[in-house]
Amino acid sequence: MDRVLDHFDLDYTRHEDVRTVVETMMTARRMHRNRMHAYFKKFPSKEAALLKPHPDTTEEQWKELCDLFTSEAFMKRSEQNKKNRSKLTVNHAAGSRSFQRTRACMERMDAFQRKCDLEGKTYTEIEVYSEILGKKSGYVWGLGRAVKPLPSSTLTTQSSDLQHQLAKARDEIEAMRAAREKDLQEFAKKQVEMEATLRDHREEQRVEQERIRLEQEEHEKGARAYANRAQGAYTTGTRAHAKGARALTGRNIEGTGEENVLCNGEENERHVKATIQQFGGSKR
Repeated sequence: MDRVLDHFDLDYTRHEDVRTVVETMMTARRMHRNRMHAYFKKFPSKEAALLKPHPDTTEEQWKELCDLFTSEAFMKRSEQNKKNRSKLTVNHAAGSRSFQRTRACMERMDAFQRKCDLEGKTYTEIEVYSEILGKKSGYVWGLGRAVKPLPSSTLTTQSSDLQHQLAKARDEIEAMRAAREKDLQEFAKKQVEMEATLRDHREEQRVEQERIRLEQEEHEKGARAYANRAQGAYTTGTRAHAKGARALTGRNIEGTGEENVLCNGEENERHVKATIQQFGGSKR
């Protein structure tokens, strides 16, 4: 039983679910009774049938069925059905609907099909059933007896609920779209600010590098000027020392009184160097 219930989701507080269960049980009961009647007709009389009940029934249930099958009302209806069936020239499988009604339904279906082809529309089988056969209270064409249509009031309520849910969903989608648009705008604004900051930083770096380059050039220029001045001072001092040395050497030679002494070049050079060294030492 639990395995069967797993395949159904029934709410016994809903009238539609209760009605479905009841009609399903009624259909099963009719099928069971037809099967029992077929078994009953195998016996020549009620008494013979009572002696051998059907295996799927108890003796009490089988007695009730035998009483039903031999009742006047049941036998009269059964006899009338036999007569009607004997008049058929072809097999009839449309239930209580006559051949004339079936033919009319087929003609309406053909006309509806041609109309759909001309208009280029498509319909489901359920819509075709409803259009051709019309609406039947408590029954949905093409879905069997277990499916029950909802009352118009319920449909109206459900339609209102669906409209409310649809409006709510639209509002949520619109809010999400607005939030997304706002996020995109903020992102674009931040991106512009970051690009501007990056440009300013690069400009500051360029200015700083240019300042450092100019300072280096000024420093190198000052160093070269200082080196030139030092070189010039050194050259001037050297010349002055040499001139003084020559003058001193001349005075020393004049003071010896040896005006006519001739010295060779090597002695002369040693004398000059000694004199320059002496002059240099006196300067320090």
